[in-house]
Amino acid sequence: MAVPAPAPPSPHSPYREGLAVAWLSLTINVALAALKITVGFAAHSQALVADGLHSLADLSSDIAVLAGLKFAAKPGDADHPYGHHKFASLACLFIAVFLLIFCGFLIWNSAHSLLDNTADVPGWAALVVALVALVVKETFFHYASAQARRLKSRVLAASALDHRADAVASLLVVIAIAATHLGGPAFAFLDKAVGLALGGYLFVLGSKILRQACADLLDTAPDTEIINDLREHILAVPGALAYHNFRARRVGDLLDVDLHLQVDPQLTVEQGHEIARQVKLAIHTQHPEVLDVLVHLEPAVPGHLKNAGVHDRQISTAN
Repeated sequence: MAVPAPAPPSPHSPYREGLAVAWLSLTINVALAALKITVGFAAHSQALVADGLHSLADLSSDIAVLAGLKFAAKPGDADHPYGHHKFASLACLFIAVFLLIFCGFLIWNSAHSLLDNTADVPGWAALVVALVALVVKETFFHYASAQARRLKSRVLAASALDHRADAVASLLVVIAIAATHLGGPAFAFLDKAVGLALGGYLFVLGSKILRQACADLLDTAPDTEIINDLREHILAVPGALAYHNFRARRVGDLLDVDLHLQVDPQLTVEQGHEIARQVKLAIHTQHPEVLDVLVHLEPAVPGHLKNAGVHDRQISTAN
């Protein structure tokens, strides 16, 4: 008998809280993109312009995050009875694809620029802007990462990694411009070579986010550590004698869980239902990121017992 999960005592919705972080990210990227591109052209720094274009490209990622979080927070309807939570994973997929496309363009553009023998020494203004961007982006990366961990939001974690990429890009720009000023025009090529290094870094980052997003959309099981953490709350409930067919999958930033729970066959349906309810309540209480728990109730008779998930101290009552 399948028992639908009760609503958690305080429903966990990382999406609505994450919107504030996404709007702040969008604001920062708009301001920094405009500053980098303007000063980059004025100071003849191709590295800073490339960095500014990356920040400008991040606006598309920010919009994807905002849309993903907004749609993921919508309740289920006739067409989406399981809700819209996978919009968050779809947003991560968009961020990854966009990063990979952009890094390809950046590598091509940088390689083309290196073939051009002309080289301008960037102005000091470019160095100052790059330093400011480095501090701002690295600070926001730590803030966004903390919020992603608190809300257990993978889409915010992907967005935070994008800010870390910006911080790395700004660091490379600082190194390139400083080397050009200290070493003279002979080192001016470094200002152009930064795009190649940044493109390679973005490729690795985008590939990581892409693998994660595809795994979530394909219902790949969460990490073993997460699975074990969820399972430990089942047999701790009095009356829960054994379980099997435990499964979990990601739905956006949340988790879906289902299992077969075995109880004393002498219990009434109402008593068995109450044990199942307590199991679901225990999981929800300890893991608010769990969206739903579906329990299939079975009698704990020898023919149904499995080697895994057996409560040794209580199983004798079922024989």
